[in-house]
Amino acid sequence: MTEFNAVLTRAFAEAHDEPVDDGFSVNVGHAVARREFSNKLRNGVYAVGMAAAGAAICYGGYGFLSTFGQDFLATAGLEVARAHGAVSNAPSVGVAAQGVVQSFGAGLSQILMITAALAGGAVAYRSTQE
Repeated sequence: MTEFNAVLTRAFAEAHDEPVDDGFSVNVGHAVARREFSNKLRNGVYAVGMAAAGAAICYGGYGFLSTFGQDFLATAGLEVARAHGAVSNAPSVGVAAQGVVQSFGAGLSQILMITAALAGGAVAYRSTQE
């Protein structure tokens, strides 16, 4: 045994095996248990809130699609048919290009609206995750 170890052994010869902490360990245990319970409760409330928000979004999306879905699909089908007709029956390249640009321009606003709605939803989801 080195001299350092011998000094250490003599210094702690009178130390008790388990020092009295006057309930400190118990109090710390209760505080940790309270914090874990509150975190678990908060996570449960957050999950229920996110489920309710998801249900509300699905319900709103269903209402939107049931109201505008058929009209949107009909308009999209007409625009595709118009673009196909402009490409396949055009007497000249200039007329075909003009018809294609017009048909894409008419449908582009709806595509941009859907894209903006999806991007807005992604931004809202991202902001709730942070």
